[in-house]
Amino acid sequence: MTGHPLKTAPCQQGSALIIALVFLLLMTMVGVSALQQTTLQERMAGNLRDRSLAFQASEAALRAGERWLDEGANMLIAEGTATPNDPRNWDGVTHSGIYAMNDPQLVQNPRYLVSTPRLVRGYTVDIAGEGAAGAGSVLSYYPVLSRGMGGTNSAIAIVQSYCLWPCRP
Repeated sequence: MTGHPLKTAPCQQGSALIIALVFLLLMTMVGVSALQQTTLQERMAGNLRDRSLAFQASEAALRAGERWLDEGANMLIAEGTATPNDPRNWDGVTHSGIYAMNDPQLVQNPRYLVSTPRLVRGYTVDIAGEGAAGAGSVLSYYPVLSRGMGGTNSAIAIVQSYCLWPCRP
């Protein structure tokens, strides 16, 4: 019988499979790294938003406290109050208040506190051109503190201003 001789196939090394698996592993590692970076950036953006909400709420409550102090009768209430040590315990009675923003994004409405007045001696101050207090005079200024919370319990901003009566922001 005359036939074609059998040809033997060349021996394969299998290097294409190994290279493809290495590339697949590298692409998986790049994908996982990109996913982690995206998650981290998303968290950072959310935290920045919460901090901004807390600061804006605290600023709004601070202005509400200054307006409360500008009402003359409230200044007498502030005369007999003490400053609490921990702003987390402000309860919104007498010398402090809750500024109702009714914003669903906030965990809690911001609060303000008008503290006991401090005395300043020997300064010359001109408030909006209404005349100056002379040297040796005694002026009182009121610390107004506010606390605002953002979208989470961990985003808290505390802001303070000092008002010579009447307050003019």
